[in-house]
Amino acid sequence: MSVTTEEDVSFDEEGDERDNDSSEKEIFALSSPLPIYPDNGGESCWSIPDHRIFKVRGSTYLQDKVKIPSAPAVFTCRGVDVWLTDNPESHIARHPSLLGGMLAEEKQDTLVVNFLLPFCNFVSYFSIPPLEEMPKNVANVWSKFVSGDQQYRDARLKLLPYVVDGPWIVRKAVGPGTSPALMGKVIPLQYYFTAPTAERNGIYEVDVIITASRIAKGILNVVKGHTNTLTIAFAFIIEAASESDLPETVLCAFQMHELHLDKCPQLPEHNLEGVTDLD
Repeated sequence: MSVTTEEDVSFDEEGDERDNDSSEKEIFALSSPLPIYPDNGGESCWSIPDHRIFKVRGSTYLQDKVKIPSAPAVFTCRGVDVWLTDNPESHIARHPSLLGGMLAEEKQDTLVVNFLLPFCNFVSYFSIPPLEEMPKNVANVWSKFVSGDQQYRDARLKLLPYVVDGPWIVRKAVGPGTSPALMGKVIPLQYYFTAPTAERNGIYEVDVIITASRIAKGILNVVKGHTNTLTIAFAFIIEAASESDLPETVLCAFQMHELHLDKCPQLPEHNLEGVTDLD
């Protein structure tokens, strides 16, 4: 939700009103998490995209290569943060300010996707339902992903961005949104998985280190200049490599609307050395 900061006003010794701020412009500051569309006038907010815009591998993909519209995402988006910083944090789930300080206040496990950009941490949060409530094939691919090693995870996690509304130059840079990319092939990934215990729920963080990828930074340089006129959806998919894992389904997704980076909050300074999730 947008917050208006009133200009500071004081009085001189003769009782005359004096403006301490030379600017007459109102200052709007975004909070954590970002508003849900259509709040904030439909700007700098997020929403759940139409799952049908994402094309995934169908039940017979291994034979005919046919893709189909995805079923609804299995994990529900809890919120999105954009934290401005010159030194984006890895393993950001340790930070107490995430999701308005409510990251741990969830009855289910949470998947955290943390994009480390040169100028911010772009973080999304998703509630993970119990395995028995997931479609059987999704529960299977998720379980193997969690238990797999770095190489296995890098070979399975896919990102599918889709430009819903935006200028031609962004559409060209991002692509048509029909072919998801295995992120681990071009972008370094790090995983910080904390399994649930009797005392707390699990936190599964995936860090996407855009700052270390020349290709990703090139695309970002195009997108960054147009975020305030852009509506873009992101879907995360675990690749189905066997017939028993098909059809694919979007694991989780969110959509950003007209993001004004200059209004996003600064990442509060916090010493994370030695801190573990939810401490």
